[in-house]
Parts: sequence; structure tokens; C-alpha cells
Amino acid sequence: MRLFYSCFVIAFLFNSFLFAQKKELKTKFGKISEAEINMTSYKEDPAAMAVILFDKGTLSHRYDNNNGFSMVYERHTRIKIFNREALSLADVYAFHHKSEKVGEIKATAYNLENGKIVESELKKDNIFVEKLTKNQFLTKFTIPGVKEGSIIEYTYTMTNQGGVGMGLLDSWVFQKVGVPTIWSEFSASIPSFVLFKKMSQGWVPFSLAEEELSNLTENITYIDRGEGVGTSTTRNIKLEYTANKMHFIQENVPSLKTEPYVNSPRDYVSRIDFDIQAVYKTDFIPSGTTYKMVNTTPTEYNRSWSSLGKDLLEDVYEDFLESEKHTASTAKECTAGQATKAEKIAAVYGHIGKNYQVKDLDYIWKTQTIDALVKDRVGTPTDLNLLFINMLRRAGMNAWPVMISTTEHGRVMPFRISTDEFNRVIAAVQGEDSTLALVDMAGYPNPVGLLAAEDLNSEGLLLRAADDIQWIPLQNKVSVKTAVIANFNLLETGEIKGNATYMESGYGAVAGRMAIRDKGAEDMVKQRFKDWFADGNLTNVKADKADSWHEPNLKTEFTFETTGMANASGNKLYLTPMIGLGLHENPFKNPERKFNIDFGATREESYNLSFTIPAGYKVEEMPKGAKMSFNDGEITFDYLTESSADKLKINVRKRLKKSFVEAAHYDVLQQFYTSMLAKMEEQIVLTKL
Repeated sequence: MRLFYSCFVIAFLFNSFLFAQKKELKTKFGKISEAEINMTSYKEDPAAMAVILFDKGTLSHRYDNNNGFSMVYERHTRIKIFNREALSLADVYAFHHKSEKVGEIKATAYNLENGKIVESELKKDNIFVEKLTKNQFLTKFTIPGVKEGSIIEYTYTMTNQGGVGMGLLDSWVFQKVGVPTIWSEFSASIPSFVLFKKMSQGWVPFSLAEEELSNLTENITYIDRGEGVGTSTTRNIKLEYTANKMHFIQENVPSLKTEPYVNSPRDYVSRIDFDIQAVYKTDFIPSGTTYKMVNTTPTEYNRSWSSLGKDLLEDVYEDFLESEKHTASTAKECTAGQATKAEKIAAVYGHIGKNYQVKDLDYIWKTQTIDALVKDRVGTPTDLNLLFINMLRRAGMNAWPVMISTTEHGRVMPFRISTDEFNRVIAAVQGEDSTLALVDMAGYPNPVGLLAAEDLNSEGLLLRAADDIQWIPLQNKVSVKTAVIANFNLLETGEIKGNATYMESGYGAVAGRMAIRDKGAEDMVKQRFKDWFADGNLTNVKADKADSWHEPNLKTEFTFETTGMANASGNKLYLTPMIGLGLHENPFKNPERKFNIDFGATREESYNLSFTIPAGYKVEEMPKGAKMSFNDGEITFDYLTESSADKLKINVRKRLKKSFVEAAHYDVLQQFYTSMLAKMEEQIVLTKL
């Protein structure tokens, strides 16, 4: 896999301190200071919609004689709300495994009314638990009484019911999108029979980062089984063991402000991620008057991407994919009369797309049985894609699951072998020529071969077989292109009459069909060419195959009259030929940039324009032809001109051959776009003879 984090820090934190000094923020639930309640803005970011006063997480362990060691996670957060845009921060969510219990929930909103602090407390009956999958749950609540000027505060614990609570040692995010944080703190104490890896990322420095291996003791009741039948003895012993202690603090953390072509802030926020690699069985060994806990046999986790893929295929997906009870007959009906593989794929894709509803929840785990899915016809993208694979297999096709991370979820870190790196399963289907086409039911009604735009995120993990797990590029089979061919008659008044053919392939074609479906072809053209028709007329609009959603292309023809492209002044005509075509402004305005640039899909734009000039006029000024290239041809721009006594021709072509640009090349990219837009804005000047 490609490593792309070239512009900011990603560090592996080892069992030695990075930076340590005494730091402490004492907090008590409900103890609100006068300064906090009277805040009207945050001086470090006056425009911020809110500020997180503190966010503290603690992961500790405990031992009881019935269950052994277990983990307890505690969260305590306090936020000042400045305006209505931040009211959603009162919605609190906690994802957890079925073996983990969320409890001790307290949440309050504080408002200043008539000089006094009034409290609005969360009631227990406003706490909800939602079952997402067989093993995954969501506990959620909304803090009442929140308005502009409020302070909200909440705390809860999450406790595993036996075992080490692997899900509790996950991630801590210090930095938030759009909201600054004054104090963010995470501490943990992990028994040494849990082997884990730590990774940090971001630009914000730690004000405290310390780790140490501590010697601890615990008084426990221990049953010694002895060596023979009936020889067990209960002992009260003092157990000595070691634990990894960690403590991390960041202060005055600025909010992460996104920029154009940044798909996921998750790729850039300051955070620490933890991955459990192994959990050891333990034994208690006598040592003088005490016992020492020693590690014995390990149970390994996340050893490699191949082993992770194999486990998921065999333990999670295989039964669902091989079930025939509810899908065999439907698959046969869908593909009846379809001769080619492409036709069969399109038939099953269309059946699910038209008859099933996509639930807005991205999760790599199936959330229901195939029986329930077929009955209720509502599922997550993963559910529906697994159903799609199942039905294709029933129709005799080769299809396999592909685990991906959507752009919003962030790019997969190749060195972090974890299911957390993915949030959706899509389908890989073998076509006529044995090549793979990638399909996502969440992208319907995109034609087959055009993924949902959020799927284009580097690479996915193809689960072809238990012994055949491999990374594949997430690419479209359908090209993304825009083309305009137009013939213009320029009149002495500055008015233009003409006809045009507008063609889209890929995402533009889907968007065009949706616009036509909703408001008609004429409205679609007016919206696409706003600058042409700000003051003009549109007639004879014809959209070819506007209802053929399986077609990758959409062609629209129309005639028009407009005064939006040229104007007359004295004996001169001023023509802006490229107005309304391509970009309207440079998306790269900031003087510097930390984030990589992700354009999504590769694409091509071409504009072929022909102008007939009025009799008695000659060209006084004409843009010169130009060829521009960025980074050895990753983006190219050609601007070609041609003129004769009564004709002007302009041919413009822009090609984006590589969709991902590292931030290190930002200065050159910014200048490329500046030069390209300047060329697109150049005018033609005609003078009357």
C-alpha cells in the first residue's frame, strides 16, 4: 500500500516517555466557574461556534475474584456553546461491544438566568441503546435545555463484562473539527499481559507524554487446583504484576479547519490509536510471601492483513454469502433472459437498487440476517453489497467482498492492522474478460462500474478466498468526462445566438439525470450554464436517453440566445469565450496548506467553441495558445486558438490523470491553477473596420 502521510507527524510511541512534566487539571462534575459561564467567545479563536473546556478520558483496570481482570473507561467532558451551530454537540454517542456496559451516565446543561446558574439534568428515560449488529451497540442521549451561551457537561463509564475489554483500548482524539479544545487528556493503566501498539498523528505538540512500566500489587482470592482430584485449595494471596501506565495531555488545541479537496479530517486530526496485538494467558508463581503473575500462552490478534481478511471472511461473511434459502429463486428470476455477464450483473444491481432502501450507517459488520434483510428490504451499504454478492453467486457469477474505508472515514493506515481501518464492504465482480468491476449498492443509480464517489479512497482489501487476500486499487470502470461543443453567431449588439451539445460521462451524467428527473432538462441546462443564461433564452432542449440510468453517458442538445458572453462598447466588441465553463474561481487560495489534495476521480474536460464574427469586424486582441503541465503531466491544460476572416475557434482541454497530490507540491499546484484560470478569463477584442 502507498504511504501518503508526508506532511505531518505520525509516530510510533514506544515504552519510554516522550516528554514529561507535572501537569494536572482538577475537575469536579457540576463545579462551573464564573469565568466559564460568562464566556461569550474564545480569545484564541473568536469565531469558534464553541470551545471544549476540557475532555478527559481514563482507562483503568481492576480485579475481582469471579471474573479476573477487567477494564473500566471513564469519560468526562465540558463544552461552552457560543452559537446555534454548536447545539448538535449536546448529542452524545458511545459505541460499544455487547460485552461492554455503559453506565453512570450524568449529563447537565448550565444556563445563566437572572444572574443565577440554572441546571437542566438528563433523565434516565432519555438514554437510549440501539442494537447495530449482533455484537455492536450504540448508547446515545441528548442533553436537555441547551441554547446559545450554555455550558454542557457529561460523564459516563464503560465497563467490560469479563475479559480485558479490547474495545475499550481504541483511540483518543485530541483535536476536533471546527471546535477548539483548551485541555484534552488521556491516561491508561494496562496490565502487561496485554500487548499493544500505539501510533500518534498530528501537528499539535504534547504538553505531557509519559509512559512507564509500574510494579503493582493486588490482594486476591486464588484457587490452587493442585495436582490431583479434589486437592484444590482457596488461598488469599498478594499478587505482584506489572502494568503499562500512560498519560498524554494536549493544551490549547486549535480546531481543525478543512480546505477544498480534503475528504476526511480523520486523516489529519491530532490523535493516538491503539491496537491490541496479543493477550496472554497468565499463571501465578510463588515468590517468597507473594505470588508473581507471569505470561504464558498468547492469543494473537491482527497479525497481518491476510489473517484479518481470512478471519472476517470465514467468521463473519461466508455464511451470509453462501445462503440460498431466500435468494436463489429471486436471482434466477432477475437474470432470466440475460445472456451476458454484464447483463446479469446489471439485472441484479437494478433489482436491489429499485427494491431496497439504503440505511445511513457505515459499518463493515453485517447488521442483520439475510432473512431479515430480504423481508424488511432496508440495510446498510455493507448489508446490501453482501446481498448483491450472494445473488450474483446464485446466478453463477464470481463475486467477492472488498473491505474499504470511505473518504469521510479516512485513508487506511497500512501499518495499523485493524478492522477499525474499514467502514464499508463493497463488491468485486468478475466480468466477461475476467477483469474485476467494483460495485457499491450505496451508489445506485450510478451505472455499473461507477462507484459511489466516497468509495474512491486509494485501495481496498479483496477477500477472494481464505488463502487469497489482496489489496486492489479502488478505481472506476466508467470514465469521468465533460465535453461541450458549441457554435456561436456573434451579433454587432453583443448578443450571441447558437447551438450546443453538452455531454457528460460518469458522475456528471448521473447528476444530470437526477436534475432532469426532478426539474426537467431545460432547468438542468440553465443551472449548468448559469452565466450563459443569466440574461438569455433557451430553446429546443433535447436530452438523449435521460431515463436510461444504466448508460454511463448523457448527451443534451439545445439552442440559445444570450448577452452574457459579450458586450458592445463603441466600435468594439468584448467577448469572454470561456465564461461559465470549468472552474469559476481558484479553490487553492490560502498561502500555505498542510493537507494533501484529493480530487477523487481522474477526469477530463474539453470545450470546442466556434464563433462566427459579424461582417465588418476584425480581431484586435486574441488569447495566445498555451500548454501547461503540473508535476510531469499529472494535470495538463491545453488552450488552442485559431482565427480567420470570419471565424474564431477555441479548443480547451484539461486532463486530471492523477487524483491525489501531496501537500509538498501545493505551491506549484496553486500557481498552476492561478495561471489556468487567468487564461480562461482572457477576452477577445473585436474592432469595427
